[in-house]
Amino acid sequence: MAQAMVWYHLNGVGLNSLSSPSLASASDSLSSDLATIDSTAQMVSLTPNQRALAYGDGFFSTLGVHKAQLQWQSYHQARILSHCHALQLELPIQLEQRLWQTLSKLAQAIEEGIIKIIVSRPEQSLRGYAYSAQPEDNEVLIWIGVLKTPVLAQQTAQFLELDKPIQSSAASIFQQPPIVAKCLQSQLASLPHPLAGLKSLNRLDGVMIAGELQRYKQRNSKIAEGLVADMQGQWVEGVMSNVFYRIRTNVDSVAPHPVSEPWYTPPITHSGVRGVMRQVIIDRFASLGMPVEERCLTSEDLSQLEAMFFCNAVRGVIPVQQLLLEEGAVSLSLQPFNKNSVLT
Repeated sequence: MAQAMVWYHLNGVGLNSLSSPSLASASDSLSSDLATIDSTAQMVSLTPNQRALAYGDGFFSTLGVHKAQLQWQSYHQARILSHCHALQLELPIQLEQRLWQTLSKLAQAIEEGIIKIIVSRPEQSLRGYAYSAQPEDNEVLIWIGVLKTPVLAQQTAQFLELDKPIQSSAASIFQQPPIVAKCLQSQLASLPHPLAGLKSLNRLDGVMIAGELQRYKQRNSKIAEGLVADMQGQWVEGVMSNVFYRIRTNVDSVAPHPVSEPWYTPPITHSGVRGVMRQVIIDRFASLGMPVEERCLTSEDLSQLEAMFFCNAVRGVIPVQQLLLEEGAVSLSLQPFNKNSVLT
C-alpha cells in the first residue's frame, strides 16, 4: 500500500492535525519526528462547507525536500504571494513567517520527501460564491501535507549546471531517467486573467486528463507522461508537468552541419500552469546565456522535434526518449541529458 501524506492545518498558534500520524509508514520515524515539531497540536476536522472543498477557492504548491532542505523555496514563496494577490487572499507577514519556519522544520524531520501546501479562503458570512470585500475576512487558511520518500532523483540535469555553482542546496536541478510520453486527446480548459496559469484548486480538466493517461498506462506500462493541448489544439504542457522542446534544423548549403535550435516552451496564456520548475529552468537558461523562447507547439511541429523534456518542482527534468502520436511515434535525442549523480 502506498504511503499516505500526514496532513496539518497551520494557524497563528501552531500546527493542528488533520490526519492521524499513524497513516505514516510504520517502517520509519516520521510520526515521532513530526510530533516533535508541535507537541500541542490538536486534531481538527475538514467540513463540507470549507470553500476549498465546496468551490475549489484556493491554490496549492508542492515542494521537494532533499537532504533536509526545501527545494527552490524562493520560487514557491513568489508563487504563494502572487497567487494570494490574484485571488484577493490575505497572508499576514507573521503567518507567512510561521509558514516557512514550520516548513523548514518539517523538511528537517523527513530529510527526503514531498511537502504540499494548500491555501484557501476562509468560510464567509455571505451566501454562495460571494466573499467579503474586507481584507480581514479573507485571511488565508493553510493546510500542509507531508510525505517522507526515498531520494527524489539519482541524477542532476548537467546541461543546466552553471560553471560556478550557486552556493545553495537547491542549486542543482534533478533529472529523472528517460521516459515514453503519449499525445492525449483530452484538452486543457481555457481561463481568463488572472486565473490562467495559476496552480488553483479547480483542476477538473486535469483530473480527466490524468484519467486518460492512466488508461493508456494500463495498456502500455512504458508510458509515463502525456502531452496535452488546449482548446485551440496547441500543445501546452504535460499532465503533471511543463514541457520544453527543440526543433530540428534543416541542413542547407550554407550550414552543412545541423545546428540545434534553442529550447522553446509553450506560452501559458489561457491554459496550463506556470510551474515553479518551468520558471527555474527559464532563469537557469538565461544565466547560461541561452534564453528560452516562448513558442506555440503545433501538431505540425511534432514530427520535427529533436529533443523534449517535461519538468516539475518535485521531479525536476524528465527527458523524453519517445513521443507516441495518434499514429506513429517520434524518437527523440537524449544527447543533451548527461548523467551527473546527486549522491556523490
